[in-house]
Amino acid sequence: MEYLSLTEVEAVARRAHAGQVDKTGRPYAEHLAAVAEGVRERGGDQEQIAAAWLHDSIEDDALSSEWLAGAPLSERTKALVLAMTKHPDEDLRDYAARLRAEPGAVLIKQADLAHNSNPGRLAQLDPATRIRLRRKYARMDRLVRWDPAAPVPARPCEGDPGDAALLEGLDRDRTDAWETLAGHVRDWQVDDEDYTWEESSRRPDGSWQLGYPVYSKRVDSIHFALSAVGAVTPAYHWMTFAPVQLSREETFSPADAVRAATQVIRGERFGDGTIGAALLDGTLFAIAAALVGWYEQGR
Repeated sequence: MEYLSLTEVEAVARRAHAGQVDKTGRPYAEHLAAVAEGVRERGGDQEQIAAAWLHDSIEDDALSSEWLAGAPLSERTKALVLAMTKHPDEDLRDYAARLRAEPGAVLIKQADLAHNSNPGRLAQLDPATRIRLRRKYARMDRLVRWDPAAPVPARPCEGDPGDAALLEGLDRDRTDAWETLAGHVRDWQVDDEDYTWEESSRRPDGSWQLGYPVYSKRVDSIHFALSAVGAVTPAYHWMTFAPVQLSREETFSPADAVRAATQVIRGERFGDGTIGAALLDGTLFAIAAALVGWYEQGR
């Protein structure tokens, strides 16, 4: 069978989505083109680029699954499109698992997420929608990168004193900080202004001020409380190890919460925005909830 060329696939996608607009009111084909280009820039092959053009066609009912089954496309392209198609009411964790299971699909999803979460694009939305989507896209990005088979180092080991030692390093006497952290967990919320980004700008002297994150008082309070209770510890050499992964249920053990808190808070000094990323994708809440649960259980 002679397969459709990329030019022909693009034409099919543009016709199928004709008249549709995205959340910002722009023609939907602009999003498809951006994702296809993002796949190309990430080193994707022609089958992945073809799937990028069609990645929303079945989910949005622009094309039918019957059309896809009989279309002159490679079986790999069809499999990638189906992997990208989220089922109605499908849990994001299950959706991410299907993406990870289909070779090449994660790259397409990352290009999709990159365009969806573009700050300029999101800025056109109302604040409530903007923060909802920022959190959704950040969580999805974390889920597609999750590796259930990632090796866990034997502990204790050099740079990681082990679970018991990390928990012993927590300061139970800092009741003020624990109460602050517990209050945040009880009333957890994420607002649009909790994590913004100051764009790079030229100073009056001609030099450049690089962009940097700006956090709200609420985020600063969580940050300071984690540091005060000892959850950010020099005992764990965070740069030696891969980032600690959340469980399938998106929780941490108390000791892993210490490891993750250390990675997130200390990581901010080396790569601006790690606290904000953890806030958006659910990691920061999981850290705080695990530690507060440990503290309250031991009271």
